[in-house]
Amino acid sequence: MSIKNENPLNSNPEILLKKRKDADRLRVEKQQQAKRRAEERLKKQQSKRSGQKFLRAETIVARKLASEREKVRIKRVSKYDKQYFNEDTKEGEERLLFVFRISKPHMGEIPSRARKVLNILRLRKANQGTFVRLNKKVEPLLHLINPYVVVGTPSLATVRDLIQKRATVRIEITKDEDRTVEKKDGDETKSVEGADYKIIPLNDNNLIEDRLGEHGVICTEDIIFEIFKLGDAFLECCKFLEPFTLKEPVSGWGALSKLQRIEQKEESNKYKVSAKRNAPLNEVDIDTFISEQI
Repeated sequence: MSIKNENPLNSNPEILLKKRKDADRLRVEKQQQAKRRAEERLKKQQSKRSGQKFLRAETIVARKLASEREKVRIKRVSKYDKQYFNEDTKEGEERLLFVFRISKPHMGEIPSRARKVLNILRLRKANQGTFVRLNKKVEPLLHLINPYVVVGTPSLATVRDLIQKRATVRIEITKDEDRTVEKKDGDETKSVEGADYKIIPLNDNNLIEDRLGEHGVICTEDIIFEIFKLGDAFLECCKFLEPFTLKEPVSGWGALSKLQRIEQKEESNKYKVSAKRNAPLNEVDIDTFISEQI
């Protein structure tokens, strides 16, 4: 008994040749599409690296000159400190300062010495602030970073508002917990895998007692008291707290916000960096400054 094939193979040479041509054409089209996608992806990466901005020669020269001027200012400040600040200098009255980092006022790069001081104070980004005890050792450091920060003496109400509304702490992640930490990069929120810590708001007195109980600090009010009164546990409390991140002072696109933005821009244009070592620190009314951004 013979079995007949219901769908016999078509061995017509013309049809086979047409199928081969169609397959070759589809393969070439797919290769061209993949090549175009790779070129577009490369262009996007290059545009991100360059920032999609064309830099004029004048801009490059201006940035170079600004960087050189800032290096000269750092040398002048360091030379003054070596001549007039030594161990025999009398130590004045210590007081509490809130140091807030602003956007750099010049186009150049920040010198390495000033960047180290900013890192020591944990002011790695703009709109971050920390509490500092002003004394003869800290004052020369503040003069090094004078163009990049504003300082002021906060009141008790301001210290309480900052700690109660903006205080955050860093805690370690155990092996059983998720080792993914969310970090804000501009307007986007990115998750970093493999991190061994996470940053949470300070809203648990038990955590304070576990970390600072040996120094006599067991609650939020104790931290406020130690920081405002420059107590014995001032340094431990400041290390326990993460740098305070404040909001931009002007937000929104209404008529009033636009007017405030214009006024702020005019005030920033009036601000000029002094290259003198004996120039005063950029002290402002820090209570009003913080209340606008908290």
